[in-house]
Amino acid sequence: MSSMDVPLTLLDPEGGWINAPVHVHDLRGRPTLLYFWSELSKTNQEQLPLVKTLLDEFIPKGLQVIGVHVPMEGEDLGHALDTNDIEAIVKRMGFRHPVAVDDGSMEQAYGVEDVPTFLVYDAFGLLRLRVAGEAAANPELRRLLERLTGPEATSGAFAP
Repeated sequence: MSSMDVPLTLLDPEGGWINAPVHVHDLRGRPTLLYFWSELSKTNQEQLPLVKTLLDEFIPKGLQVIGVHVPMEGEDLGHALDTNDIEAIVKRMGFRHPVAVDDGSMEQAYGVEDVPTFLVYDAFGLLRLRVAGEAAANPELRRLLERLTGPEATSGAFAP
């Protein structure tokens, strides 16, 4: 399966969730940003102010955001998979969107090789953009989010 064909149906609502689980049927008709991150990633820490700006701007416009906390190589899995520890980090970061605590299976299923990784899906569930690492927070991401949450998204002009 190519990285542009990964369906959102791989989300596991029975796994460890913070700020409520996500069910795939809740995502229909809404653009979705799937955000893979780790609090131990220096790149994540550097990009956090920009990520917060994007979330503050586009969530009120209808963007569904799902965070996925992934363990870093060599990280203590007891900590990385402890939903209480991750919930404290999520609160400290100011995230209010749903966050999945991943054991590595979602990371593998979505082909994530670096954090942060942003996967942007349109309202039809089609993957429109994949960006990762230092290049993740780039102008193309903002432009696409503007299109997906703007007037043309509901006019049918952005249909697949």
